[in-house]
Amino acid sequence: MDLARSACYLEYAPCRVRCPEHGVRTEAVPWARHGARFTRDFEDWVAWLAVRCTASAVSELARVEWHSVGGVCRRVYAELEAARGASRFDGVRRIGIDETSYKKGHKYVTVVVDHDRGCLIWAHEGTGKDVLNLFLDELTREQRRAIEVVTADGARWIRQLVKRRCPNARWVMDPFHVVQWMNDALDAVRCEEWNAARAAARAARPRPEGKRGRP
Repeated sequence: MDLARSACYLEYAPCRVRCPEHGVRTEAVPWARHGARFTRDFEDWVAWLAVRCTASAVSELARVEWHSVGGVCRRVYAELEAARGASRFDGVRRIGIDETSYKKGHKYVTVVVDHDRGCLIWAHEGTGKDVLNLFLDELTREQRRAIEVVTADGARWIRQLVKRRCPNARWVMDPFHVVQWMNDALDAVRCEEWNAARAAARAARPRPEGKRGRP
């Protein structure tokens, strides 16, 4: 990984044990996939580049051998394939729901993130109740009841839908929109105060006698 303009290399030697029954086994680490020599975040970045660049370009940007790019893509793809189905939502407790635009604001997408793992778990084009219901329909009844916290903006329909379909979830206003609304309110007050101060300054400015209108 890089830090600003400096190349940064992190090395770690996982523990290896020799089991009489299973042979040599290597320690599993949470930040790397099985059989990988790179961190999970690095491989995710390489896979993201691979769908947008050639293997040689990715190799140059990531400073890895070009044949390593193929191995990274295979591991990421295998993990995504294994995660398909309702089982990928097992253990989800705290989620965030948001609607964002793309293509210069002409199209919208609804996204759901897992706050505990810090990753995207679902996305679909469009917004509204029908789209969010598509996500909730993919969850089993037990998975919906296991959700404890849902963060979202102030849309009333989201709160009502979450209350109806996730009975044990607590709805929380997400901090992004709270800060955004606070900044908007401060900006509105600033504009009002500026306009009032400017009007007061103009009213208090003395005008030379005998002159009217523009000089």
